[in-house]
Amino acid sequence: MNNLTTKVLISLVILVSWAKAGLAGDWILHTINLLVFTFSITLIKPKYNIRFRLLSILPLIIVSTQFLLSYSNPLFKIIDESGWAKLNIDKYFSQETDIHKNILVSKVFKDIETLSDENPELALAIFFDFKNHFFDKYPSYDGPTANLIFEFEGMIQNHPNPFIPSSVLSNKGLIFNFINTISQVLIGFILFFSINKRKHIRRILLVLSINIGILAFVGILQKLNYKPSDSHLEIFGIWNTPEPRYFFSSFTYKNHWSAFALMGFSTSIALLVDSYRRYGKSFTKKISNFLLFLSTLFIIISIPLSGSRSGTILMILSFALLSFTTLKFLGFLTCKNLFIFLVLIILGLIAVLSFISKVNSNTTDEMTNNIKIQLTELSHGKLPLRILLWNDLFEQIIHRPIYGYGFNSYKIINPIYQSPEVRNLREKGVQLARQKYTPLIGYAHNDWLERISEFGLIGLFCVTPFLYFIFIQLFKSYSLFNKLILIGLVIYLIYSFIDFPSQTPANLILFSSLVGITLKYSFLTQKRVFAK
Repeated sequence: MNNLTTKVLISLVILVSWAKAGLAGDWILHTINLLVFTFSITLIKPKYNIRFRLLSILPLIIVSTQFLLSYSNPLFKIIDESGWAKLNIDKYFSQETDIHKNILVSKVFKDIETLSDENPELALAIFFDFKNHFFDKYPSYDGPTANLIFEFEGMIQNHPNPFIPSSVLSNKGLIFNFINTISQVLIGFILFFSINKRKHIRRILLVLSINIGILAFVGILQKLNYKPSDSHLEIFGIWNTPEPRYFFSSFTYKNHWSAFALMGFSTSIALLVDSYRRYGKSFTKKISNFLLFLSTLFIIISIPLSGSRSGTILMILSFALLSFTTLKFLGFLTCKNLFIFLVLIILGLIAVLSFISKVNSNTTDEMTNNIKIQLTELSHGKLPLRILLWNDLFEQIIHRPIYGYGFNSYKIINPIYQSPEVRNLREKGVQLARQKYTPLIGYAHNDWLERISEFGLIGLFCVTPFLYFIFIQLFKSYSLFNKLILIGLVIYLIYSFIDFPSQTPANLILFSSLVGITLKYSFLTQKRVFAK
């Protein structure tokens, strides 16, 4: 094992999890990029099998090539001062007889002009969103202000080459964000090639599991003692959150915490089961097992306490899959034993929810009320917002299925494909809000569809080998320890169908690290089995 590489990267994984889950600022992202770039050199050392290493990262090379091509072939551009002067907005306002249209359009175009330099992506998104709302309110496509909108849209459009990938815009921020994502994924590759012993993997996973348990414990204390305050920074008194109701521990969003915690949960269970099989009756004498038990308990409490309904449901699924896999692997899979485990899972869940309702009834009340509201809406034929977002996203994917719209394009392109149903729901939210805001949608609440919309079928093809190795090892691995950890990774992949956990660096880094570590454990286990 390359001790320095492994120790630094595992320390980085822990640091990121505490630094607002990687959203503490550019400093943590720069730190990740610097360290990953430094240790990436180990992937091309001459004394190792360079061909195999390059082949393993070939999908990342293809995606990076696609990104570079798309960056040189943008769909839109931001007009400069001369462009604004050429547009001559005042000419259209002087011809418009409806004063309300003038006021509405002038305010938005002033915001777009201001944002064009400092945040061009937001400027474009605001324009496309405004265009929708303007023609919803004024269906006629005639008139000076309508002509202004069409004229501006024509000026910002490029004429990209249709045969190569495109991006929405080309700016330095896009490059930085892409490097961030690639760096977070590369950590798993580096760990795979840096570790050479199974005992080292168990130690690393022990450290990661206990770290997640501590974060869960901190989150529990926060939740039980939190009092809303405009002057108090929610996360450790250092960082604020977009929505104080939904943060947990170091994470700004409860669902992202749950995705992170579920990976830690399966890892902790795997370590406990493995330790029990190794040490038998002396299992309880090891301090590490006691810490793992506490970590598991804190994680189990933290997920429903965070208020995450999807996390709670997937925690139950995790319990069921972990129990089923363990019983089957050990040869104890009988209807009786399976029934007993399922009953214990249900009783345990009831106990946890009862405990949470006593110590923090607001959380359980909110979860219950949200479920009732959604069931009522479904009974009246109203689909949840997420389903409507996915329907819009399918339309978006269909228009550019091969290459997609480019990295980080969703939040800009989404308004173009946004359905009237989604616009109406977002407009209701604006009307109920204390302060007016532009109802833009940042994420599709489905990482899979969002990434396909950005990288197309080529991007999906690139991740297929990694998915294949995860699932093939889950079903064919010789190690129960490995199977249990892989269940947590599969749960994370399922979570990504209903939310956007990979947008939080701590989640993507932990997932990538666990993939690299568990696949290496499988490789070492197979090597040991065949050696016998």
